[in-house]
Amino acid sequence: MNKHTNKELLLPAIKVQHEFPVNMADDDISDFKDQQVYTTNDVFLKSFGKASVSADSVVYKNGIVLKENLVPTANKNYYQSRYLLKNLLFAKKNVLSGSRYLLVTDSWSAGHFHWLCDVLPKLLCIKGRAKEFKLLLPDTSYTRTIGVPSIQRLGLDFEDIVWMKEKNFYRVRDLYYISNVTISGQMNPGIMKTLQQQFSRQSSARRVYISRSEAKVRKVVNESALTDLLKAYGFEIVHSEKLSLEDQITIYSSCNTLCSIHGAGLTNSLFMPQGTNVIELRKKENGPFNVGYWHLADATGHKYYYYNGTPDSDKPLVGQGCNLTIGIADFEKKLLQRL
Repeated sequence: MNKHTNKELLLPAIKVQHEFPVNMADDDISDFKDQQVYTTNDVFLKSFGKASVSADSVVYKNGIVLKENLVPTANKNYYQSRYLLKNLLFAKKNVLSGSRYLLVTDSWSAGHFHWLCDVLPKLLCIKGRAKEFKLLLPDTSYTRTIGVPSIQRLGLDFEDIVWMKEKNFYRVRDLYYISNVTISGQMNPGIMKTLQQQFSRQSSARRVYISRSEAKVRKVVNESALTDLLKAYGFEIVHSEKLSLEDQITIYSSCNTLCSIHGAGLTNSLFMPQGTNVIELRKKENGPFNVGYWHLADATGHKYYYYNGTPDSDKPLVGQGCNLTIGIADFEKKLLQRL
C-alpha cells in the first residue's frame, strides 16, 4: 500500500479488442463498432480509513459521498442529501472495528450480471489475501443464495462476512475498497476466463432457451410461437429465477447453445465451455450498456450471434425497457438453420 496515495495496484490495465458477432450484418456494424476496442482499468486496493457505509454500499468520508462505487453517478445529489439524511436520522447505527473491512459491492451488485461480471472479478484480484479482511455484503436474498456460494466455489476464504442489513448505517474504522476492473458491460478476458474455468464442467450437448415470461419487463411478446420453433430444433425452455447456483452451473455448463432476450439469463454463458454458441435477442441500438453479453461471450471464447427483434416502444431495451417481437420465419432462416 502506497502511504502517500493509500492505494495498491492489484491488476494493470490492458487493451481489449473483441471479434465482431459471427452473423454481423453491414447495417448493424455501427451498433457494435464503437464498443469493439477499449482499455480496462488499473485495479487498486484502496484504503478509506474511517468511513460510513449504507446498506446499499454507498460510502461516505467525512460526510461526503464518494463516487468510487456510486451507480448511477447521476444520483450523487440524492445520495448526498435526502438519502444521507434518512440514514442519519432513522437508520440503526453500527460500529465496525478491530479488523480490516473490505467493500466490493454497489447498489447494482445484487443482480446476476453485475455480481458475476463486476463483483467476482474484483474478488479474484484479492484471492490470495482474502483472510486479511472481513467482507461487507448487502443482506439480500440473491447475495445469500447465489453470491456466497459463488465466493465459496472460488475458494475465497475471508476472515468473516458481515451482512449489511436494510435500515442500518455502518461506521467502519478501517475500510478498504477494490476499484472496478472495467466499466460495467466491458470485460477483462483473462479474468473472465479464469472465472469460467472455475465454474464450467466442460460438457456441451444441450440447447437452452431462457424465458423471461415471469419477469415484469423485457419480454418476448410472441414467446409462445418462438418456443414452439425452438423446441422443434431441440431447445429446452428454462426459467432461471429460482435455480440455485449449482443448478445453474449444471444446466449451463452442459449447454452447447444458449438463447435469450437481452437480460441477466445470458450471464450464464459464463458457465458454458469455450467454443459454444450464444444467441442474444436484442433491439437495434448503440451504446455501451447494450453490448455486455457480446463482450462476455467473446471474452470467454463463445461464438456470439444476435437477432434484432421489433420493439414495442421507443424505450431502450436495457433497464426497465421495451419488449420485443421476433420474426419467427426470419429467425429460423437467419440463425437456427445455420447452427
